[in-house]
Order: sequence, then structure tokens, then C-alpha cells
Amino acid sequence: MSTSTIAKASRVERAFERLEAAVDRLDVALSSRSETTGGGADSEVLDRLRRENAELKDLNRAAADRLAGTIQRLDSLLKDKPAS
Repeated sequence: MSTSTIAKASRVERAFERLEAAVDRLDVALSSRSETTGGGADSEVLDRLRRENAELKDLNRAAADRLAGTIQRLDSLLKDKPAS
């Protein structure tokens, strides 16, 4: 794997990590807000949003893994191709 491929994969991973951290911060802010308002309906919405967040995190990880695999395969194909 080339250095540029590693850099691209790590950039994608860092972007996903930043996205997850931002969503986690929003989740904490929502939790503290809902605790101060004490709304029961808000709790149901929050639970649904947490489940959705977990699903999206899983999808993001899967996409990142697939993207990294594709980048590796393309890099491998380019290295194996004879020079013209």
C-alpha cells in the first residue's frame, strides 16, 4: 500500500471520527436539555435518535472499511500494471 493510499484512508477515518465526536456532543447536549425540561415525549424521541445514531455510526464504519478496501485494490492494480 502506498503512502498516499494510507493517507487517504486515514483522512477518511479521521473525518468519520470527527463526525462521531460531533454527534456524541450533540447527544450529550440533547440529554442535558431534556433532563432540565423533563419531557416524557422527549425521552422517546431521544431514544429513537440514539438508536438511529448507532445505526448511522455502524453504516459509516462499514462505508469507511469498504472505501479503504477499494482504495487498496485500486492501488494494487495500479502497481501491478506494467508501465506503457
